[in-house]
Amino acid sequence: MAPPRVYFVVQPTVAHYREPLLRRLLESTRYDFDLVGRFKNSEASSADSIHSAADEVLVKVRPLKFSALGKFWWEHGQVREIWRGHHDAYVIAGRIPTVSAWAASAVAALRGRTLIMWGHGWKRPEDGLKRRVRLAFYRLTDGLLVYGDRAKELGSSYGVPAEKIQVIYNSIYPQALTGMAREAADAHVGQATDDDAGSAATIIYSSRLTSRHRLDLLAEALGGMPAAERPKVLIVGEGAERPRLEQVFTEHGVDAAFLGAVYDYDQLRGLYAQADLAVSVGGAGLNVTQAMSFGVPVLAEDGNPDSSPEIEAVVEGITGRYYQAGDAGSLRKVLAELLADPAQLTQLGEASLAVVRDRYTAEKHAESIENALDVLLARAKRT
Repeated sequence: MAPPRVYFVVQPTVAHYREPLLRRLLESTRYDFDLVGRFKNSEASSADSIHSAADEVLVKVRPLKFSALGKFWWEHGQVREIWRGHHDAYVIAGRIPTVSAWAASAVAALRGRTLIMWGHGWKRPEDGLKRRVRLAFYRLTDGLLVYGDRAKELGSSYGVPAEKIQVIYNSIYPQALTGMAREAADAHVGQATDDDAGSAATIIYSSRLTSRHRLDLLAEALGGMPAAERPKVLIVGEGAERPRLEQVFTEHGVDAAFLGAVYDYDQLRGLYAQADLAVSVGGAGLNVTQAMSFGVPVLAEDGNPDSSPEIEAVVEGITGRYYQAGDAGSLRKVLAELLADPAQLTQLGEASLAVVRDRYTAEKHAESIENALDVLLARAKRT
């Protein structure tokens, strides 16, 4: 018997970090995934764009074209696909301003198709009109695939059946690549000479350089530390804010290495092998699980409303630490505490890696998607 066929829109784009997941979905024996997606983050400026997956993966994904008018989108072809009904289930973007998603939901209901949405769901508590609109939007679907436990907790508290919300988490790397930077760093420590004693600690920041991430705060925090206590700073990422941020770090007297965007895994592994700690400033996302995948603990901003569900992987005092949102003094204080306690950093790094291997690898991500489809397709048949 042939496996169920699933029309599956890749979220948010067919980016480089989606590649390991897509390879595993294409290898699935439980479902026949018909992958569809945007190849470029084309709604962003060229400076803030996201690198696409390898050509050998792109050829196995159908390009998804879309039209935009402000924040409102129409993703072409989805309504037609659902009307024709050549798939057993349809997984599309769960983005409220995507007008085609509303139309697709109506057609799915009319034609008796199983429609599932993939997205963040609830990132923070909502009330009033915003909550009512989101609930109306999700009421049209047969299920939701969300990135974190918080989204399920909030949705269930608002009256959405818990079984309808399936947590699939997120991923960047396959299991085999997790922890390799930590192993390299441990090997370096084992080979250290007396010349290495007293060398400065190293922190790493990896994310797009946009106003959302407010990297100015790190420059301010480090600038307030005694020069002898400042760690080395590696900044990985590109974006429209880079020229301004380079100037900001210079003005604060902080020597930071701006390395640009780095996509090569071996190069990233080498950079994280140098790092004692990763710092997430402003809204956090996959930069958190990237660092933890390398066995590097994260110091993140507490309660930032722009943070994505990956922030849930940082558990205070267990897998990482938090500083007070927008407070350079708090960032400086916690940073100093951590860098003064190498044993704590090692413990946090080991726990971080364990969490990634349990939830955030490409294999776990693909398996969670398959398990979620099992539940949601069975639920659709009962209702």
